[in-house]
Amino acid sequence: MNHSGALGNPLSIKNLMEEGLDRNKVRRASDRVWETLGAQAATQLKPLMGDKISLEELRQAGQIAEEIHGMQVKRSIAGQELTTEFTGCPWHDAMQAHDMPEDWRICASGHSAFVQSMYSGLDPKATYVLKEDMPGGARICKGVAKL
Repeated sequence: MNHSGALGNPLSIKNLMEEGLDRNKVRRASDRVWETLGAQAATQLKPLMGDKISLEELRQAGQIAEEIHGMQVKRSIAGQELTTEFTGCPWHDAMQAHDMPEDWRICASGHSAFVQSMYSGLDPKATYVLKEDMPGGARICKGVAKL
């Protein structure tokens, strides 16, 4: 899985901010990059997962991406929901280390774009919502996926 999301890179975002670009345009462009990377990940994972995708397969796909990105995560499946709690994230840490203003910490938006794209590429019925995010002031980032 190749995740060379240069536009999602915290240093790139900081440089675009310092160049005076509009935050919403940068976020939208970054989200498009992450959507593309999520779709590519799904294409690479789909042959390994087969045609019938369950929450367990979504959990496995997410775990692969999370390990590539060095995230610290707690996962659980209950009923028809896969809940993922991100307790540590190098993207968020890098944005803090670069003293990014809170409104420019757009990693949660890119994260959502990537995961939704990857999950829906594995199963078009899959949905993903990031219900809490550290850049928004939460203690963790919390995502919920459903099929």
